[in-house]
Formats: sequence, C-alpha cells, structure tokens
Amino acid sequence: MSDKLSKFTQIISATLFILAILFAIIFYYGVMTMETMPESIVIPAEKVAWTMENLGSSLINFIYVVYGLAFLAIIATLGFSILNIFTNAKTAKRSLVSIAALGAVLLVAYLLASPEIPIFFGYEKFNITPGMATAVDTGLLSMYLFFLIAVVGIVYTGVRSLVR
Repeated sequence: MSDKLSKFTQIISATLFILAILFAIIFYYGVMTMETMPESIVIPAEKVAWTMENLGSSLINFIYVVYGLAFLAIIATLGFSILNIFTNAKTAKRSLVSIAALGAVLLVAYLLASPEIPIFFGYEKFNITPGMATAVDTGLLSMYLFFLIAVVGIVYTGVRSLVR
C-alpha cells in the first residue's frame, strides 16, 4: 500500500511541477516579451491604462492557474494526510495531536488579537473593519508564535544534544 501511495504521490508531484513550468514558459513568452511602452505616452494615468490593457488580461489567467494549482496541492495534501491517518493508529494519534497543537496556537493568537483598526497614511482607502483587523492580527500573532516555537525547539534540540 505504501509503495503504491508513494508512486501515486510522485506522479502527482511531477505533474504539478510540469504544469507550473509550462505556465511559467507561457507567462514568459506571453508577458515578459511584450513590446516596450511607446515613448509618446508621458502621463502616468495613460501609462497605467496602457500597462493594464496589455498586461492585465494575461495576468488574470495566471492568477487563475495559481489558484488551481494551489487548490490541487491543498486537496492532495489533505487527501494523503487523511489517508495516512487511517493506515496507522500511531500516525493517527500523532496527527491528531499536531492538529490540536495547531488549533491551540491559532486560538491563543485569536484571543490575543485586537479588533482595533490601525491608523496609517491612506488607511481610509482600504475600508478596514474590526473583523479584518482581528484576522490580520491573528495571522501575525500566530506567525510570531510559530516562530517562537521553532526557535525554542531548535534551542532545545541543541541543548539536549550537548547534554547527552
């Protein structure tokens, strides 16, 4: 079972990698080799309009490709993780503990997050709501907590290897 799963995973990874390279080549030849901007355009608004007219339509296609590849990667990751959980009870326990730890860190970050809207130059344009501010603050705090956990883990591993 594990060899078949490994082979299947390698095939999916190779396929996604080849798709990413193919779309990178299409992007390079479709967008990066475009004609240069005419010298007659001198007003910044016209430059923006020209760039968006010539570049924007092709970029949106690549944004959809990125969304698709990310979706496939997420589905593959979740699918193989769930499949791996059901194949071994010891793995299932470790996976559930890891998920609980992840949830605990996110919960702590959410509880520490502030709904206060940050004040900075031009903040009115973004229509920031207290919910959005809380979500961003949660993301930042969780990243800080994960970084702290990683540093503590590295230090712990180094001290443990010196003590043994």
